[in-house]
Amino acid sequence: MRVAFAIFKCFPHGGVARDLRKLAAECLARGHAVRIYAMIWQGQPWAGVELVNLPMPGLRGHVRQRCFAAAVARHLSANPVDLVVGMNKMPGIDVYYAGDSCFLAKAHTQRPWIYRLTPRYRHFAAFERAVFAAAGKTRILSISPRERDIYTTTHGTPAHRFHPLPPGLEPDRGEADDNAASAVRRELGVASNELLLLFVGSGFVKKGLDRALRGLAALPESLRPRTLFCIAGADRAKRFRRLARRLGVVHRVRFLGGRDDIPALLRAADGLVLPAYDENTGTVILESAIAGLPALVTANCGYAAYVAEHNTGIVTPTPFDQTRFNADLERLLTSAEREAWAENGRALARQDSLTAMPAAAVDLLERFAEEPERPLVALCAFDYAPTVPQYRALPTVAAACQERGMEARVYACTVAGAPPAGVPLVRLPVGKRSAAGRLADYQQRLADCLERDRPRCVVGFDAALKTVDIRCEELLPPGVEQVPPPLTRERGPDGDTVVFAMVGGDLVAHGVDRLFAALGRLPEQSRARCRVVAAGRLAAAHLAAARAFGMGERVRIRADADPHDTLAGADVFVELAFQPSANGWIFDAMAAGTAVLTHDQIPEASLVREADAGVVLPVPFRQADCDRALARMLDAPEPRCHWRGNAIRFATRPERYGQAACVAERIAAWLAHPQRSVDASLSA
Repeated sequence: MRVAFAIFKCFPHGGVARDLRKLAAECLARGHAVRIYAMIWQGQPWAGVELVNLPMPGLRGHVRQRCFAAAVARHLSANPVDLVVGMNKMPGIDVYYAGDSCFLAKAHTQRPWIYRLTPRYRHFAAFERAVFAAAGKTRILSISPRERDIYTTTHGTPAHRFHPLPPGLEPDRGEADDNAASAVRRELGVASNELLLLFVGSGFVKKGLDRALRGLAALPESLRPRTLFCIAGADRAKRFRRLARRLGVVHRVRFLGGRDDIPALLRAADGLVLPAYDENTGTVILESAIAGLPALVTANCGYAAYVAEHNTGIVTPTPFDQTRFNADLERLLTSAEREAWAENGRALARQDSLTAMPAAAVDLLERFAEEPERPLVALCAFDYAPTVPQYRALPTVAAACQERGMEARVYACTVAGAPPAGVPLVRLPVGKRSAAGRLADYQQRLADCLERDRPRCVVGFDAALKTVDIRCEELLPPGVEQVPPPLTRERGPDGDTVVFAMVGGDLVAHGVDRLFAALGRLPEQSRARCRVVAAGRLAAAHLAAARAFGMGERVRIRADADPHDTLAGADVFVELAFQPSANGWIFDAMAAGTAVLTHDQIPEASLVREADAGVVLPVPFRQADCDRALARMLDAPEPRCHWRGNAIRFATRPERYGQAACVAERIAAWLAHPQRSVDASLSA
């Protein structure tokens, strides 16, 4: 395998640079060829590694980074490799080693709004989106579960692109002996009755050195004069020296610069602090633990969970409170628990998993280099909403495609309610106002995106869409979902209440006015027992109609409601559409144990007849027939119980399920043997 790593700045004491050295060494040990692109390289080149140093001119860091990414792409074009691993976020990489925290999340929570207008913000946001965008392909080696969740929330990155790694401590971090520790204390001038407090890490601002200095200044008079605070790290110290001077503790603070003897420092110290504003992992937390050094860390550090789980020190909570931190610092240095913390940390050192990162990461890199690229399947939906019948198969078809090794991606003009879970979503908003204009604009934008992304198969869920390979708008249940588990039915305020449910994108098209009219003609005493719950859209004028029929406060309609939750609490499902379409919700209602009221023009009405699970009105539809049927269903609980049992027995037969898998198989067949556009519709 030929693997290339790209890093902006590689210096001996940087955490990401140290991780890069471990990865490169593991690759070389397995016989792989390693190339490293670096914009800034400090120190000697590593043995066995091809170093491509690409220093960039420019006064601004983000400008140099942009030029560096372009230079790396040009060099790779002339000198290709099997895999490109970015140690920093940048376009054009196959794998990202997630050693940095989420820039966009910090920019929106830790910076004023005006910062988001700067060129620096635009650069870093674009580089981060190039890696984490939901529609991207970059695989991510994740070293912090907490930060992975933040990336997923911020960018909608699919879970399958994250690959967790264990910690990657150097085995020698806890091996310094007492002689080395004594030599360090003599070098620093620490007397036998004094305490050595340690701060380790480059990036003083991010790691909260100012908080640590304020904590030192707040120590009681009996403790502060005999506490020496040493900072080991390669960073600019001028502003922190000034802060120490203002706090009156400058004579108790030593800036040591970058050090190669960190194990001896950890063994010599009495406590470690890491009150970080933001810390992806905090490797020094584990290093201090295995050295038997109690630590005080903030809860937002990635490895703070080890401190809490194994009781190797103190985790101060977030949001950060300086007063609480000051008290925790005094406890760190004086508590009777110190010996127990140290012993727990030394016990943690016996876990082999703490050093397993390089081997686990290179295992993944070898797999990525050997695996063919997952074929992209584009699922096209004009106005997606989970309640619209023609789209109800989309999430399960996407999931079935992903289970078969495809990458499914949804291209939608608008999205109402929750988007399909676990599937990347590309929004294509349009500016036209007419329906025809919006559709034409969407199709043009879709064509541009498909030209850019080049999917292997384009699946359309709207009859009007052009240039699709497979059409699924006529997919009919049963067969979309898996066999449902038994549902706990929600009841009204009393056992006599009857809940009528409807599901649809536009509820008017599904006959909600017909339902309101039938309920409005009931006697007041009967109408008072009725409730209507619906998942879908309904204009205010039609809600006024519900009030006119005496149902105003008894109607609950939500466009973002989950259709299955709506069905779970219903007694009667109503589908009285004016222009019936395939792929409705009647089968799901039956699976939920709900009686059905529909008419013969609805394609799924045959299922209700076959199962004897409700009332099917004759055609042509007459409101009087609907009124009488609804009144009988309301006043006769015994038939409703009979229909409910029939519906459950009919819907829970396994052979009625699996159409989403069938569609995914048709897509897989298309990928194997592309052909002219086909219709993937399946009949009930």
